[in-house]
Amino acid sequence: MMAVLLMSTAAVAQYNGNKEMRSHGQLLILEYELPVNGTPYVNEIYKKGTITIQNADRTLEEDRLMRFNAFTGDMEYENPGGKTQTLLKRENIEVVLDGLTYQVHPYRVNGEIRRSYFIPMNSSDRVVLYKKPVKHYRKPAMPEHGYEEARMPEYFEASEYYLSIDGSPMVPVKLSKKGLLSSLDDREPALKAYINDNRLNLRDPKDVLNLINYYNGLAAIN
Repeated sequence: MMAVLLMSTAAVAQYNGNKEMRSHGQLLILEYELPVNGTPYVNEIYKKGTITIQNADRTLEEDRLMRFNAFTGDMEYENPGGKTQTLLKRENIEVVLDGLTYQVHPYRVNGEIRRSYFIPMNSSDRVVLYKKPVKHYRKPAMPEHGYEEARMPEYFEASEYYLSIDGSPMVPVKLSKKGLLSSLDDREPALKAYINDNRLNLRDPKDVLNLINYYNGLAAIN
């Protein structure tokens, strides 16, 4: 990515990376090819994954070199000719890649039904927590003063979480005490006590999963 910075000749900042200088009147124009931090992929390296397609008459399985693009939401694979292609987002498609299972599910965005790849965080039960792998891109920012550093462009983690209750369509959930208790309000007193007794940090997906497994255990007893 090319970024352009206009500076006076009196103050020239120091940067890493390649640069090209050219003058324009009293200004010195520095052009930098800024490296991008991070990656749009869950794992940038292609790894062998298994695609399973459930049809009415038969089940198809095929191994391919694959990676998941969390910026575009696409499952990418290499065809036999080495060309990159993307899988369709259909609910009969499942991918096992790098120890994770990717399933296609419908979800609602601003009243519109869309389909995307989700990772189930626990086995099928009354309540299932799903992770929607997402990465956002932050554009570079040039400093206002010559002695400040430029902000590098980067891809950063922005994954979203959803709950499916009793097999109903998935709804987004914030990883917070308030967000989770509002979704699981039929067991709120017991869940509050469990959170406090175990000092759960509900911003941590592992602790959230711990709470959901506890909820499912309560639901199974009653």
